Amino acid sequence: MTVIAIPPLPRHAVPLPMQALAAALLSTGISPLLWAADTTDTVLDTVTVTQQTPQWVKAPKVAGGALGSRSDLETPFSTQTVTAEQIADKQAASIGKLFADDPSVEAKGNTYSMSAYALNVRGLRLDFTNGYKLDGHPFQMYGVELPLELFDNVQLLKGATGFLYGIGAPGGIVNYVSKKPTEQDTLSIDLGYTSDSLFKQHLDAGGRFGPEQRFGYRFNVVQERGETYNGTHLERSAASLYLDARLTPDLTWYANGFFQERDLDGGITSFNVPTARFSDTSLPGAISGRKDLTAYDSSYYNSTAWLAETGVKWQLNDQWNLDTSYAHTLKRINSSAETVNLLDGRGNYYIGLNPFYQPTLTYDSVQSKFEGDVQTGAWNHHVVAGVGLQWLTRDLNQVSAQEYIGANGATGNLDGSAPQLSYDGYSPRNFYEISTYQQRSVFASDTLNFTDQWSLLLGARYMDYKNDNYLYSGASSSKYHEQPTTPTYALMYSPRPDTTFYASYVEALEDGGSVGTTYANANAVLAPLKSKQYELGFKTQRADWSAAAALFRIEKGAKYGNANNVLVADGTLRYDGAEAEGQYHFATGTTVAAGATYLHARYQQAADNVVDNAIEAVPRWQGNLSVKQDVPALQGVQLHADAHYTGDQYLDTANTLQAPSFVIFNLGASYQVPVDGHRLTYRAELNNVANRNYWIASAANTLEVGAPRSLSLNVQLDF
Repeated sequence: MTVIAIPPLPRHAVPLPMQALAAALLSTGISPLLWAADTTDTVLDTVTVTQQTPQWVKAPKVAGGALGSRSDLETPFSTQTVTAEQIADKQAASIGKLFADDPSVEAKGNTYSMSAYALNVRGLRLDFTNGYKLDGHPFQMYGVELPLELFDNVQLLKGATGFLYGIGAPGGIVNYVSKKPTEQDTLSIDLGYTSDSLFKQHLDAGGRFGPEQRFGYRFNVVQERGETYNGTHLERSAASLYLDARLTPDLTWYANGFFQERDLDGGITSFNVPTARFSDTSLPGAISGRKDLTAYDSSYYNSTAWLAETGVKWQLNDQWNLDTSYAHTLKRINSSAETVNLLDGRGNYYIGLNPFYQPTLTYDSVQSKFEGDVQTGAWNHHVVAGVGLQWLTRDLNQVSAQEYIGANGATGNLDGSAPQLSYDGYSPRNFYEISTYQQRSVFASDTLNFTDQWSLLLGARYMDYKNDNYLYSGASSSKYHEQPTTPTYALMYSPRPDTTFYASYVEALEDGGSVGTTYANANAVLAPLKSKQYELGFKTQRADWSAAAALFRIEKGAKYGNANNVLVADGTLRYDGAEAEGQYHFATGTTVAAGATYLHARYQQAADNVVDNAIEAVPRWQGNLSVKQDVPALQGVQLHADAHYTGDQYLDTANTLQAPSFVIFNLGASYQVPVDGHRLTYRAELNNVANRNYWIASAANTLEVGAPRSLSLNVQLDF
């Protein structure tokens, strides 16, 4: 243990950088949400800081759906949780940055593209209709980047999750957990800058009031505006409010809501590689993420998202509790989005424009579950049982046959400037219901604790799933009605309280989804796909170190483009993998973390020309290494650096095109100082230090441009 005395400082010596950043914000015309800086020359008292060797802090409980709420060590699947503090320290503005330190996760887009939301976990793309949750309720994520400032933590549960949450792809589940009322009054403001000229301001306030502090609130508001590195103009406004009332000591009512409007103008280009027209066996060299290939000045991609949720939590007795809630979410997109269609390895391309993609999607969800403990003889049972109902409606605007423009239109080359094109067409906003979806389910799980060390999990979810799809005329284009039961089994062994070994099995059913515009059967809807997952794993959380490892096999129904460029659902995909990660904290204040994932992902059963081919957009190797260092000579200063490796991966089903591997290096620093009894934190983050150009293999026959070097600065005052 070390004790360091910080000498007295003039009060104005600390806030000057805050004043400078505020002045910069004011010069842009954006008024800070809140500003309170006293610049008098009052001298602060000497502050004595006691530093101890850090102990690992337990992560928040994992929202495991039908498993109930339990810690990571109690969960027989691989999990990851990123807290609000970690989000702030890394200045994460995207879901890709959020999980960059997990070697099993790969971002498949950047935050200023239509694929901002996209994640692959263990080589599988998360289901954008069922793979993302807001406080456990489903939210359709396609084309959306949620405001991370509004959430207390974001949780990732890897693998097949049919038993846990119902319909969903086997890659996993991401659950965003809202910020909730604090027991003590809290107020925080932060101001940020990101290159090229993005400015952000954020306020976070919470506390309790009323008789016996029965009522609680948490309010967040954030605004961001400016120019990004790739020529996009961004305007983003978001706000959230969480209220609760302790009606009795055992019964709490809560209501929660958030709203975000996020508008991107220009610079939102994505890249297709149409196999029928691409003439080479190698991709052109990756271009800089700063290159603006916007050909249509009128291109844009605007999204609106909001959530309204209410529920009750009732502690029935010492053993049992009930949690019932309802949520309604809406997502609306209004876009005129460009696509660059690559023609050869020399970088020639033609421009496409989809000027009238304007879907609106609403999701309603009701969940109710009992959770508690029962003793039968020498065995303890932790039981979770409940019901769920969710229904979804998707509307789309009618467009003419010229919806996709440019298949034989303007051409260019990646080494040159984008052609300058204009479009003044119009599509009437005649919306129609293109699809409806309903899922009703009942579930139950029982964790039998035979001894203090051995336990067995048994669970099952029964689902009644309907999916109806329609043409503009109102006629049915396809419909599915499935009634699957998805089981799970897991055996867990804990030789000591901080260590768990487990073996688990789980099944899932995922929606087949609609066919993309690059295929001959564009907009067709495919039948649901089934999957299975087998996993052996180990987790430990010690005082100065932690580690986790898993071996897994995932089998799922295959979708691929056949020789006629038709996307078909046929055959089986198999993902065999191993993942390991760990971290160690040295007494010198250094923390080292490392991880790696190996994946052998193949077409197991399919057409003869596809069998045993590697699955598209899946790297065989991923790895990461990071170092954090507390600086003893500068109390409150922490430095960090990290490196991320992504292996090469095939872009097409035939395995003739390959996106090269790449390594990205990042650096960062933070500095905390006391200010008149409050805390002031400065942060800086430099991403892609080497300014590496790289392609992201976003999906089959689809590329994104990797983000270039960028700098983020932030100053935060906690009152």
